[in-house]
Amino acid sequence: MQFDLRRTFESLKIQFPDKFQKIEGFDTLSEEYVKDFLETNFTEKQLIKVNAEFLGLSYIDLSDYKVDKNIYNLFPVTIMKRYMLVPFAKDNNIISIAISDPNNYNALQALKFVFQDKSLKFELFVATESDINKLIQEFDTLTDAVKENIKEFKAKNEQTQELPDISDVNKENLETAPIIKIVSVIVKTAVAGGASDIHIEGSEEAVRVRFRIDGVLHTSLILPRDLYSAIVARIKILSNLKIDEQRKPQDGRFSIIDQDKKIDFRVSTFPTQYGEKVVLRILDTSNGIRSLESLGFIGPKADLLQEAIKKPFGMILLTGPTGSGKSTTVYTLLSQVNTEDINIVTLEDPIEYYLPGINQSQVRPDINYTFATGLRSILRQDPDVIMVGEIRDGETAGLAVQSALTGHIVFSTLHTNDSPGAIPRLIDMGVEPFLLSASLQVVIAQRLARKLCPECKQEITFTEKQQQYIKDSLNTLDEAYIRSVYDGNFDKGYKPVGCSKCSNGFKGRMAIFEVVSMTEDLRAIIEKNTGGDEIIEYLNKNNYVTLKQDGILKVLTGHLSLTELLTMVEI
Repeated sequence: MQFDLRRTFESLKIQFPDKFQKIEGFDTLSEEYVKDFLETNFTEKQLIKVNAEFLGLSYIDLSDYKVDKNIYNLFPVTIMKRYMLVPFAKDNNIISIAISDPNNYNALQALKFVFQDKSLKFELFVATESDINKLIQEFDTLTDAVKENIKEFKAKNEQTQELPDISDVNKENLETAPIIKIVSVIVKTAVAGGASDIHIEGSEEAVRVRFRIDGVLHTSLILPRDLYSAIVARIKILSNLKIDEQRKPQDGRFSIIDQDKKIDFRVSTFPTQYGEKVVLRILDTSNGIRSLESLGFIGPKADLLQEAIKKPFGMILLTGPTGSGKSTTVYTLLSQVNTEDINIVTLEDPIEYYLPGINQSQVRPDINYTFATGLRSILRQDPDVIMVGEIRDGETAGLAVQSALTGHIVFSTLHTNDSPGAIPRLIDMGVEPFLLSASLQVVIAQRLARKLCPECKQEITFTEKQQQYIKDSLNTLDEAYIRSVYDGNFDKGYKPVGCSKCSNGFKGRMAIFEVVSMTEDLRAIIEKNTGGDEIIEYLNKNNYVTLKQDGILKVLTGHLSLTELLTMVEI
């Protein structure tokens, strides 16, 4: 950065008088001497910060800043390198730009040109050139690795529309072909970055690769259009899917070994107007099955659930939308009851994690092997515990209830908005209320929220309005219940900051839960079949913790931010 020597000299002299004791006034010294003295005695950050203040700009320390790579695509990497600037944050329609030299006229003109046709504005910050370079290099690593293989791919004139059959490719070529390396780089980068899903989708001109990290999709790579078919074909080969079938969706899976860890990938293809979109769900089997506490079950609710799964029979239901973590919770519960003297049989679509000691079966509707027909067969397998992936119809619901009544523990999932809603939903499916009340043990509803990074989260004091909102939200819970989870005031919380170990202040996800446990009074209400309002009224009088209330308790304990929670629940 080109900085004003006089102003820098005088400002630092006021801030650090000890370093200037033997130095005469600015006018008595040559410019070369002053410049050498400043660069020798002060860090790049100190010099940049002083000059940012002169210009009325804020200094941003990017040394430990984890940037949302989704906004990198505003600029080509060449522009970022040429003008030493990088976007590092987005707030609504305002993009924060870090620049090393805000006096660079050409850089400012380039920014105005980039934003002139966008419904976005930019705000300038000043950062050191070394910090900006580090972020650019971090983003460019994936791009460079892929670029080399793209050149090799094109040099060998591989035809994306006429790929050889897998049987015609020997193992050596399969492992060294450029397209293999491109897919490998994408997959391994996603795993290293903690992604849960990889989206590969075509457009008229390019191929976009996106990673879902902590529930949010980020564009990670833009590839030439002519690689699209080859990438899709390579993934199909890995997943044992039909390469020549492009008209209908296909599902498959494959595994890799990365740093001595086995990583499973569940693959789904879907035909679109620009070709087949591919989504890969990343299943890191090395993480093992988590504990209930690590999932987010805390306080008396965790005790209720532990009691329910120890009972000799009954139905335990999980509800929530797709992607809310129901499968992870079911697998965790199964692992809790998985002992040598128990026979556990599951029906799944698809099987996500393979659990040792458990008999897992994949349903196949195309051959009439459905949840309902499979459940009938399971009952002849002498099971103690049954897991049905999803209750989708009245027949499956009826069989699940009958199984729970005849001495089996039954786990399953259902699509409803909350846990009390599962009861009228099953009755609407044709389950008799008196059978449901006798068989149901627990209903759990859940959502996933991004966890605050423990390394960089910053304590804040809530506004009076926020404190009142928290108090009002918890007013149906007994004081004793609240204190069993959080024994403090309602005035403090945490906000995301961002560091080198997280993504914009968040790291990982945690579930928020509702748990409805059966009591004799609740069973009586269900048998009367008076509707959902009476169920809700009863629950509110008996410390029923809603998704919002569970989330607020986790805000107070420092796991979640209030802002993040409010995007997920009704205010």
